[in-house]
Amino acid sequence: MGKVILVCGKIGSGKTTHANALAERDNAVIFAHDEIMLGLFGAELYENDKEQFYKYAPWVEEYVKRKAGESAKAGATVICANGFWSRAERDELRKFYTNMGISCELHYIDTPEEQRHKYIQKRNDEIRGGDLGYIFTHDSDINHYFEVPDEDEITVRVTFE
Repeated sequence: MGKVILVCGKIGSGKTTHANALAERDNAVIFAHDEIMLGLFGAELYENDKEQFYKYAPWVEEYVKRKAGESAKAGATVICANGFWSRAERDELRKFYTNMGISCELHYIDTPEEQRHKYIQKRNDEIRGGDLGYIFTHDSDINHYFEVPDEDEITVRVTFE
C-alpha cells in the first residue's frame, strides 16, 4: 500500500518546490490541481473568466482526490500539492484516505512572509517572460484565506528561508 502526502501552505510558499523534491527522492507521483487546470484550460480561464474557473475547480479537486487514493491503494506514493487552506478540508481528506486504508501525511510549508513575496515576484517575472507553467499571482491573491495547521495535523514542517 502506498501513501498520500498532502502539501499544505500559502500561495508562493514553496509547495511545488517541496513536492518536486519529494517526488524525486521517493519516486512518487504528483497530482497538482493547478497543473491540471492549466493543462485543461490554460491560464486564460483564471485571468478572463474566474466564474468558470471556480465552477471547474471543485471537479478537478474531486478527480485528484479519487485518483490519488486509487494510486496509493495500488502502491504508489502520491503527492497532492494544492494548498489545503482550511482545517475542514484537511480533516475531510485525511478521513477519506484513512477510510480507504491509506496512510496520509500533511507536510506544512511554513515560509516567512517576506520570502514568500520574493518567490511570488520571481514566479510572476517568469510568467511575464513566457513560462506559462503557473497562474499569475495578483496582489489580491497573495493574502488568500489560509488556516495555519495546528501542530496535531502536521506530519512534516518545512521552512524555506
